[in-house]
Amino acid sequence: MPGKISKSQSVPKPLRPRNAPQHPAKSKPGTRLEEVLQSAANIFFAKGFHATTIEDVARDVGILKGSLYYYIKSKDDLLFRLLLAGVEDGDAYIARHIDPDGDAVEQLERAIRAQIDYIIQNRVPFGLFLHEFDSLSGKRQHKLISVMSRYNKRFVELVRKGQEQGKLMDGEPWLIVNAILGMCNWLYRWYDNDPVSSSQAGSDPEHVKEIFLRLILQGLRKP
Repeated sequence: MPGKISKSQSVPKPLRPRNAPQHPAKSKPGTRLEEVLQSAANIFFAKGFHATTIEDVARDVGILKGSLYYYIKSKDDLLFRLLLAGVEDGDAYIARHIDPDGDAVEQLERAIRAQIDYIIQNRVPFGLFLHEFDSLSGKRQHKLISVMSRYNKRFVELVRKGQEQGKLMDGEPWLIVNAILGMCNWLYRWYDNDPVSSSQAGSDPEHVKEIFLRLILQGLRKP
């Protein structure tokens, strides 16, 4: 049983500013293109896509505005590349952590754990996708939706399989999955990646996963 939070422990705020981490967990960009993409992601996340200019990105990278177009076609193109890479990376991450042929409930638990881990480790690209999807044109949105549908289907199939085996509550699988992902996805707005702050608030990753899984699976499992 998790211990009670002591009076000395702080409670995380319900919302955190959309600031990119000052000390990213990922390694330093290896190429100029990677540097451009990382810089743009951080600025788009903090300022918003529409409030960011190409000059902002060029200045942050340390190159002239004209030189930036050697790497990208437009600001819209830059956003699309970031969002597509983020959702494809997330889908691949979930796929690596589950076995569709394994026990449905066990694999659903693994999928939820992976979802939480991915959000905590990738707060900027994940949050950017949620916030700026509507900034893209219809054609580009359709491409992202096709990948996102594949992403969601991994969860939907596990829920459906668990229902067929009589292990999970009845209800539309897509609705259940939207509830699960909606709960997990909001982590990017309140979870503090700073190890000291997270520990003091009782919100280290493993603790978060255990609490979320108890809430979700105890509600889903049939008695």
